[in-house]
Amino acid sequence: MSTDRYQVGEFTLDVSLACLRRGVTEVPLRPKSFALLRHLVTNAGRLVTKDELLSAIWPTVIVTEDSLTRCISEVRAALGDTGQKMIKTVSKRGYVFAEPVKKLDNDRDTQPPAAETPEQSSVGQRRWRTPHFLAVFGILALAVAIWYVAIGERHAIDPPRLSLIVLPFANLSADPAQAYLGDVIADELTTALSRLRGVTVIAARTAFTFKDKQVDLKQLGVDLGVRYALEGSVLRSDESVRINARLADTQTATTLWSDRFDVSRADLLRMQDEIVTRLASALHVELVQAEIKRSATTGAAPNFDAEDLAMRCQAATYRLGGDAGTSGYELCERALAIDSRNIRALVELAVHYGSRVSRAQSPDAAADLEQASALVTRALAVDSEYYAAHCAKATVLEGQHRLPDAIAAAERCLALNPSYAGAYRSLAFSHFFLAEPEKMLRYADRGIRLSPRDPETSIFLLQKGWAYFMMGQDEEALIWLRRAAAASPEIPTILAALTSELALTGRDTEASAMLARYLALKHTRSRTIAQWDYLPDNNPAFVRFDARFKSGLRKAGMPER
Repeated sequence: MSTDRYQVGEFTLDVSLACLRRGVTEVPLRPKSFALLRHLVTNAGRLVTKDELLSAIWPTVIVTEDSLTRCISEVRAALGDTGQKMIKTVSKRGYVFAEPVKKLDNDRDTQPPAAETPEQSSVGQRRWRTPHFLAVFGILALAVAIWYVAIGERHAIDPPRLSLIVLPFANLSADPAQAYLGDVIADELTTALSRLRGVTVIAARTAFTFKDKQVDLKQLGVDLGVRYALEGSVLRSDESVRINARLADTQTATTLWSDRFDVSRADLLRMQDEIVTRLASALHVELVQAEIKRSATTGAAPNFDAEDLAMRCQAATYRLGGDAGTSGYELCERALAIDSRNIRALVELAVHYGSRVSRAQSPDAAADLEQASALVTRALAVDSEYYAAHCAKATVLEGQHRLPDAIAAAERCLALNPSYAGAYRSLAFSHFFLAEPEKMLRYADRGIRLSPRDPETSIFLLQKGWAYFMMGQDEEALIWLRRAAAASPEIPTILAALTSELALTGRDTEASAMLARYLALKHTRSRTIAQWDYLPDNNPAFVRFDARFKSGLRKAGMPER
């Protein structure tokens, strides 16, 4: 192990003890953040690229640049580098450690003590026999023990949030030659999960070292520094294949989520990609929700950073089917107050403001679109390849009546991450405003099949209801709109759609009651027929739909103005 020590201003970086000190006070750093600082310090004065840092700090793990950015922020905070003068960012390339670094001479601190004279030795031995010095010795021994525990705890610090390993899927078939299918699924799932924002995934090559072994999940979490593990199995019979998967918390070894797929062997190749995509989509949602539960049950005083707050904001939209309410979005505002470049918060807020316009629930459409557009621009400046930012852009373009551009943005989102259900929601809404119900149904069905337990499934149900409404199949529309309202009774647009359909199908009493529920929602903005004034263009088919929808609201008792 290296015994190098480096002086950086008033700080000492001690490689042998894996610690950073300011004077005699140790400055806490996570192991990965310490490793990053060490790499920058030992390469001071030159550009260290992002790729070099990712390879050096996470050699066996697939991570996004989020992990790197978090470490950089933590190191800057530890050094008090608020002006970014010590660690300079070279846009889109990497970082330069610009502070002067002095390598310390270890020899001066490792000289053996001068030999004692016999008299000194005799006196010393007599002193160590006294109770006073025995007590001092005991205190020193205890202090050393505590120091070692502290060092151990620093290395056993909580792993990164949203960190996991996809373990090789067990082959439950009698034929060992059938193991390849589980291997393929685990490998492709690792790749799919690595595309998700903020997710740290152990590389498949490392994961496969656990193949056909009994794994202690708690020890695995400590050894690899991950919070979660995905386990699975494949069972093949003559006619079918059953695939099981479960997500476990490595600290408690408890199951957080599980799913099962039964497919015929004839459809296996066709279904393989869908299985991987569906698993990745479900896991992203489950991981975010697991993180929120974890932080809520730690018992520690809340000290949330920007990403904690942004994930809580995102989880609030999950619980309410895409509408987190004012208090939920305040979490994203707080996140941006801490870190103005937090892309998760930027995207959540952009979708919030943009969708209020196209859902006819905006208090000021022009202001909301301006705000949403600015947030999308900032998000894409942080990461132009972040899939969800392109879906947020689609929402803004939709509100600006630029539907072809909105479809292109949603398709770009889908290309960047095929497991992101939000892309199918965006595409279905764009085709809704184009009055193309068949395409709406195709995208909504694909989204439901991809993520059947998605917290925002109610939006897909609404889209199916709208599609059948457009097609004049009112009874079928009513089925899907009732399901949407049951799943998310707090979303105004869903209740408005159901109100209109109930009235148009002659269910006047129920329509009147549903209208009252709609008007009672605190997020309802459009309370008159005139306020439902969103028309994306002069598409005759959508104009006819809009007129029929409003006639249902009118029949249910909504006032004109």
